[in-house]
Amino acid sequence: MTTISIVTPWLDHLELAEDYFAAVLPELAEGDVVLVVDNGSDPPLPFGTLTPGENLGFVGGSNLGLEAADTDAVLFLNNDIALERPGWLAEIKASLEPGVLVGCLRSDAHADCDGHRLPYLDGWCLAGMRDDLLALGGFDEGLLEPAYYSDNLLCLEARAAGMTLREVRPGIRHKLNATAGPARDPRVREATAANRDRYLARARELLVAA
Repeated sequence: MTTISIVTPWLDHLELAEDYFAAVLPELAEGDVVLVVDNGSDPPLPFGTLTPGENLGFVGGSNLGLEAADTDAVLFLNNDIALERPGWLAEIKASLEPGVLVGCLRSDAHADCDGHRLPYLDGWCLAGMRDDLLALGGFDEGLLEPAYYSDNLLCLEARAAGMTLREVRPGIRHKLNATAGPARDPRVREATAANRDRYLARARELLVAA
């Protein structure tokens, strides 16, 4: 049976904990673990597993959890989720295998590059075998936070490495940007624009090489 670490970076927002743990804890099988990365919450999270002592953001926190995991697979999961259907984690685990990333598959204009439609898995719930994720380098730490396009870049690298993006629609709901801030926030707008430029530059490199 595949074991999995659920890695969740977390900063403050204790109000999300009840729904999160109600969705996650009943799903765990023997050998599965939850790694909550406390990104400098004030006060510290009572349920934090990894405490780097500073805010590493989504990317840095996720990569810290990936390094710390000692299970077969890793699921990157946002903290702003709620249960819709039991059995969702078993569905994800059943779809995992070497060379495959699993999650909600998307193909939309958000990820278009010069007329090319580039599919990706939505990063709020994205899983892979730990060795594969380490080989890919985890999420791109050159991105600004909030790290929009981190999932796009990871999936670009996975596809370039010959990996498969496999769709699983898990029985959990994403509350959508409960922690990142509104899109009109100047910090969010700046990060989104810079990260899109970084994503497009890498996508063009890979498209030329293909």
